[in-house]
Amino acid sequence: MALFFIIFFLVYGSANFYVFLRGFQALEATPVYVKIFYSAVFILGASGYVLARVLDWENWIYDLLHFWGALWFAILLYAFMAVFLIDIVRLIDKFFPFVPYKLFSTIQYFKLAVFGLVSLYLLIVVGYGMYNANNIQIKTMNITLPKKGSNLTELDVAFLSDTHFSPITGYDKAEQIHQLLEGIKPDLILMGGDIIDDKAHHLIRHDIDKKLKEIKAPLGVITINGNHEFINGYVESIDFIQRTGIKLLADSMMVIDNNLVIVGREDLSINRFANKKRKELTELMAPANALNLPVILLDHQPFNLEQAEQTGVDFQLSGHTHNGQLFPANLVVQRIYEMAWGYLRKGKTQYYVSSGAGAWGPPVRLGSDAEIMLFKIKFE
Repeated sequence: MALFFIIFFLVYGSANFYVFLRGFQALEATPVYVKIFYSAVFILGASGYVLARVLDWENWIYDLLHFWGALWFAILLYAFMAVFLIDIVRLIDKFFPFVPYKLFSTIQYFKLAVFGLVSLYLLIVVGYGMYNANNIQIKTMNITLPKKGSNLTELDVAFLSDTHFSPITGYDKAEQIHQLLEGIKPDLILMGGDIIDDKAHHLIRHDIDKKLKEIKAPLGVITINGNHEFINGYVESIDFIQRTGIKLLADSMMVIDNNLVIVGREDLSINRFANKKRKELTELMAPANALNLPVILLDHQPFNLEQAEQTGVDFQLSGHTHNGQLFPANLVVQRIYEMAWGYLRKGKTQYYVSSGAGAWGPPVRLGSDAEIMLFKIKFE
């Protein structure tokens, strides 16, 4: 873990320095106060997230630092891509001149114009990404599962994952999700982990637990742990989930009206954060299979998908990947996971990996949608 943070801060610090230096050079022709303002905004953005976490103040200052610092991750990513591309163009121009510097009276004004264009590009790209992250889509999919010994013929199941509630998204995001679920009126609501993205006391300060308590379904609301429940303090996270009234399955199962089995796995990260091992899926599925009922498995991280097929799971629901969340990360996660987002079938087992309803870190999505799935399940 220590090595990860060392590498992260080296990369993050280097990227910030590179973008800051190029921006400062572009402001050569501006007054001193402009350079001071630019430096202050940059430093606050680069340090805001870490500063908020270290100070951990329970007030609006924490929320502001957290928001600007988290948003900065997205700003930095796309600023780095733009500046790097500009440097490539400059390098090519040295050997094959084509950049129209003569349109401006001095090179300093040309740099300033480029700075303005990059700023406009960032405003548009990050602004759209914020809109897209807030535009949660309801997606409907028809699924057929084996009836086995169940009396069910059909069932509407809502599935959402990775809500990542924090002071950034806050009460309004919880209200939005509540209203969307009220609109589709599912029989059962399943959640795929990573409900939280901050210490629970900050969520309680924003009454997010109270709003989540309003989310209801006739057959219940069930969730599992994701890695962020462990990252933000396992005991505090579990206490927060209990305050919401949502049923937590952690290496356990629940039988719905003697007709359907929901199996919830503990998250893989329990080994890293709690020095424990989660149960093997064979152990969890043995009592479930003995009931001869349809089985839906909740497993936050979509690794080792073949295990569900081998142990008799009918339908596995996962999240975690966010489908990359920020382009070009979506291209990367497609190389990491067998299924980074969407529907998959392996033998008799069906899978769906959600891109998530929220956003980790920056409240920005580009190349990935925020979604709530409505599975219209028929049992045959």
